[in-house]
Amino acid sequence: MNRTRIAVAITLLAAVFSLFGCSLFNVEMDQSDSSSIQSLRVGELLIVRLAGNATTGYEWARVEPQAFDGSPLEIVQEGNYQADACGLVGAPGEFIFRYRATSLGTMNLVFEYRQPWEPDHPIETVSVTVWVH
Repeated sequence: MNRTRIAVAITLLAAVFSLFGCSLFNVEMDQSDSSSIQSLRVGELLIVRLAGNATTGYEWARVEPQAFDGSPLEIVQEGNYQADACGLVGAPGEFIFRYRATSLGTMNLVFEYRQPWEPDHPIETVSVTVWVH
């Protein structure tokens, strides 16, 4: 009887651990992760949060790659601005970019903080290599 309980407990623990091994997560990054390699599994989301202030005329824009054809990521959302929770006019916030890993491979993402009418003069650049496995 004792052996049966142990066998059942081991089986249940193995099932629980296998569930955790298969779960998908969101991978989040910000400016401090620039020049890093972010590792995702197929189906996971890469969420890029870049601090900025839309009231200054500056915005974050993805500049590379130009197109996602054949890439391991698909665009879910790009450049959505969320103001700080304080609600004050002129308060900073963040620009949010979301990408879903759809196939195996690697790619580089490059973002620039710039005014749209001055695309050749970014004041900050963030880059990341994404590895989907």
